Amino acid sequence: MNHVNTSDWYNSLRQKLESDSSSIEKVSRRSEYWRKSNLDIVSDLVHNTSQIDLSNLKGTCLFEPDLTVLGDIIELASEESDLVSSIMDVIADEESFAKNFFGRLEEKSQKLIPRPLARDNSLSPKVGYALSLSDSFKKPLIIHNKTKTSASNCFQRNLIVIKDDVEATIIETGSNLSVCNSVTEIYLGENAKLNFLDLTGENNIFPKIAHKFCDIAENATFNHFGLRLNTKATRTEIELHLNGHGINTSIANVSLINKRDHFSDENVLVNHNSYECKSRQVFKSVLENDCTSIVRGKIYVAPEAQKTDGYQSSRSLLLSEKSKFLCKPELEIYADDVICSHGSTSSSLDKESLFYLLSRGVLKDKAKEMLITAFISEALDEVEDEGIRSALGHYIGNWTSCFFHE
Repeated sequence: MNHVNTSDWYNSLRQKLESDSSSIEKVSRRSEYWRKSNLDIVSDLVHNTSQIDLSNLKGTCLFEPDLTVLGDIIELASEESDLVSSIMDVIADEESFAKNFFGRLEEKSQKLIPRPLARDNSLSPKVGYALSLSDSFKKPLIIHNKTKTSASNCFQRNLIVIKDDVEATIIETGSNLSVCNSVTEIYLGENAKLNFLDLTGENNIFPKIAHKFCDIAENATFNHFGLRLNTKATRTEIELHLNGHGINTSIANVSLINKRDHFSDENVLVNHNSYECKSRQVFKSVLENDCTSIVRGKIYVAPEAQKTDGYQSSRSLLLSEKSKFLCKPELEIYADDVICSHGSTSSSLDKESLFYLLSRGVLKDKAKEMLITAFISEALDEVEDEGIRSALGHYIGNWTSCFFHE
């Protein structure tokens, strides 16, 4: 499928965004938002995977996919062909629903934090999907991002619109090695609910940056879980806008990294713009060798956002003296009737707990695995669905069993 045409509305939007791009601060060490980060993220963005053996780099695949994204090809396992469209078809359609959504959140985000790589994505999307859900799904929608052996498809753009009163669970899997820059814009209507699990961060051998922007209406719920398993250099930027009262959000992430010179960089901004909203951020990192984990989490509370309840926890387990955990929690509060807290800790394996397990006949490596599993359990508990949580916990447990034997 060769997409050469774009719609007038997208061309107009692109011209506007392009003219505004010069005012966006570029990625550099001088930028507070990129200080201490791995700038490999912005170098050599296009990688040719045609010479790589992909058989061992398929990524996390817990479930059979309902939808497979392979370059500009969308493959559906069901008959519901009207459920999803290629993003390239969408921006070529003059009457597409996307013209009221595409790029709006990315543009809005630039007023708060400079995100030049997200703007690059808006100007040159190559692959991706668009979903507009008007009915609830009882089963999770599994989207498998399959790697295409080509250097051309490096920018992925996704759009998800969840209508009022609709509930859905979306699980993204696969390695998606040929994508280095992705942007997902999400819109939740009133009383809507979306559970989103990003399981694409396993054994990524190239630098990758992923942006997620979410606009949330009143009484809606958004839960996001991310998994990073030995990612070479991964940076995630998540920005939420809580625009109505009674909103509940949860952002959880687990990073397990033990290969040399690997890097995980998590950045979250939660904007409480209305009253009686709740947000949770739970980050867990387990690091060995000279790996690095960075967590920047910010809670912003507007003057009208009374009765806000914001919680943020960032904890790391350092298994080597060379491992690094850098955390920057922030609270910016302009309301006086709020409950907001943040905490950050880094530690090694508890010697007393380890000794206790060893004294009961547990082998040393197995004892370490058990302590790691217990350490990350708080983040896994943020996954609501018991079946998904169990499958995910079992998968991570099997993966962790190899953590000390490479």
